[in-house]
Amino acid sequence: MRRGFAIIALLVVIFGGIGIGVGAYRAGERNGISEGIEQVHVAQQNGQEVQVVHVVGDRGPYFFPGFFLFPLFLFGAFFLIGGIFRGAGRWGGHRHGPGPWNDEGRRRFEEKADEWHRRQHGDAPPAPTTPAS
Repeated sequence: MRRGFAIIALLVVIFGGIGIGVGAYRAGERNGISEGIEQVHVAQQNGQEVQVVHVVGDRGPYFFPGFFLFPLFLFGAFFLIGGIFRGAGRWGGHRHGPGPWNDEGRRRFEEKADEWHRRQHGDAPPAPTTPAS
């Protein structure tokens, strides 16, 4: 349940950032156009000649899907790095025995931790016991 809220919150933040970026770009573009028009009017009022160049075939800003590809790249990089550090256990790689989430793994961990603790204090580790057959 918490993971779903986190994903929704992350998507809201991503789309909010995209919206803010697009809005800021559009505002800067409009501001630049209005300043350019104002400069042309001031120059004409001062008696200067103004030549406005219009590029034929200019279709305006083009669309590049970088806004959508960047998050995929970012999450892909995190998953790749996480997979490297976790190992290939999820995809059928080498298993390293039971983990600490079950009783056997917890027991083995506690035995190793107790042995390490005894060695740190100078006590000799107990002799290993052989299981009865």
